[in-house]
Amino acid sequence: MKKKKWDRKGNVFIFPGTSEALIQKGREALEGKDYDQAALFLSEALEYPLAEEEDVKMALLLALYESGRYENALRLCSDMLHKGLGDYYDVMDIYVLILMQQKQYDTIFSMLTALMEEKQLPEEKREYFERLLTLSKKMIDSPDTEWKPLFTGKESLREKTLKLMELVHVNIHPYTAELTAMLEGADTDPFLQTLALNVLKEHGVEKPVNVRKFYFEETVVPGQLMDAFEQDYFKEVIRLLEEHLADTDPVQFEQAKEMVKRHFFLLYPFEPDKISPEGWAKAVIQLLRAYYSEAEPRANVELEKDVEMSLAFMRKLDEISSPIL
Repeated sequence: MKKKKWDRKGNVFIFPGTSEALIQKGREALEGKDYDQAALFLSEALEYPLAEEEDVKMALLLALYESGRYENALRLCSDMLHKGLGDYYDVMDIYVLILMQQKQYDTIFSMLTALMEEKQLPEEKREYFERLLTLSKKMIDSPDTEWKPLFTGKESLREKTLKLMELVHVNIHPYTAELTAMLEGADTDPFLQTLALNVLKEHGVEKPVNVRKFYFEETVVPGQLMDAFEQDYFKEVIRLLEEHLADTDPVQFEQAKEMVKRHFFLLYPFEPDKISPEGWAKAVIQLLRAYYSEAEPRANVELEKDVEMSLAFMRKLDEISSPIL
């Protein structure tokens, strides 16, 4: 019988598999968004010799960052960058975000200035870090500037759209109340509401928010929402359109998909109420053919009410302008 190999830590013998068990528990806690527990398990696992030290440290870094333990996360970032552990740009990204939250703009500026001088910096990363460099320089030049409201009320739809899109890469804490108010305001442009909700979703906000849009109202947790185009209703509508149009009229199929994407982006996080996916898909085909002045096919009696309701809702959605970026 093969003898078990025991590890020794100080005067204590460690049962084989202890580190693996801690890593597994840490990863499960991380997936379950229990970041404090994840950090606890992963930190303890790192006290043992590990073959996968790099992966464990990257997971620990995420846990520390998400749990708000920024000082520990900064020390780990510095250690990983110095030792070349983990994806350099992923670690640098978290490092800069933490420094931004702690308003250490001088450190950010000096780090990113040196980084931008590297000839090997990937082009897709260059644009992102350039934006952060510009923002840090702006904050250094205006150290006493207080956070201002996101919108003054004078911006165009396009200007508001651009401002919301920029929030994906910055600390949104000062704007959370304003974004939440946008979601609760039934008179807010639905396109902007979707962008605001996506900002909260991308930042993993776990605080429930109330969303009022059209005649819908629901409390949701942004960080737990599916993407607009991953919802089952949307995917079923696309499947039905593909079934009816992909082989006979591929051009119209692509147009139908774009129409459905636009409508469901405006509806997000909601889906058509009391309307079947079949009725919505049939209405899309009828609406497209009406645009081409083609004769509309007779609706199936069972779906006729669905089609009429869908067409009425689609016309309402088509009245909403989307900015051309």
